[in-house]
Amino acid sequence: MISIVVTTKNEGKNLPLLLDSLMDQCSGHEIVIVDSYSKDNTADVIQHYSAVLPIAFRRERSSRGGGRNIGVQLARGDYVLFLDGDVVASSDLVESYERAITSGADVIAGNTIPAGVEKFRLERVKLFVKGFEITSPSANLCYRKGTFLKLGGFDESFVTAEDIDLNFRAVSQGYRAETCGNCTVHNSTRSGTGAFLKQAFWNGYGRYQLRRKHRTEWGLVTKGKPLRENHGVVNLLRLGLGSVGYVYAIIRRGKYP
Repeated sequence: MISIVVTTKNEGKNLPLLLDSLMDQCSGHEIVIVDSYSKDNTADVIQHYSAVLPIAFRRERSSRGGGRNIGVQLARGDYVLFLDGDVVASSDLVESYERAITSGADVIAGNTIPAGVEKFRLERVKLFVKGFEITSPSANLCYRKGTFLKLGGFDESFVTAEDIDLNFRAVSQGYRAETCGNCTVHNSTRSGTGAFLKQAFWNGYGRYQLRRKHRTEWGLVTKGKPLRENHGVVNLLRLGLGSVGYVYAIIRRGKYP
């Protein structure tokens, strides 16, 4: 069994698109949704789809990483597949993961294709450890449940980049990690400049947390190719706000002094 773990907060508009895309894919599997007390119609949407899909639902105030940790505790599957509430799964997503897990990998990173406004579709700055991209996002990321629990799950002290931290720990500790190019979802990009730059700020904050937590092992990390020189102004704003977030994290120091 694969347990599809989804965390939500005010995703009532997007969640039906995800659940519709999973409608014919969940035979023998389950969906676990953890909602951080949404103020929109998310709970009503989940109740509606629970009549036709194998959904386990929990409402608990939590961070993104914390909600996923709760979801794994509720999960009954041998593997947990993390999806964001605003993605749309390809028609063969679960089948592709079924084939991928036969390799015996502990971590399988899917293929996440951005959708939305073109000018906000900027490549992530990729980081690699032992040839695996640890920046593979948890919008589409699969873990053997036993491995996830041994690693201690997502570090809930992270504001963002908790998925990079988890992947770093998994690979650096010798767990087997692979990619699945056929395990595809489409996810939305930030719909406006303000939301986009807010994300850039917290991405910078998360990168500082990563470097502080893993400072003795950071030499294992290699960077991918630099961001393409496109959308110049937006890219400069993104990098600038990311730098501000990084400096802000230094000032706060956080959990890892």
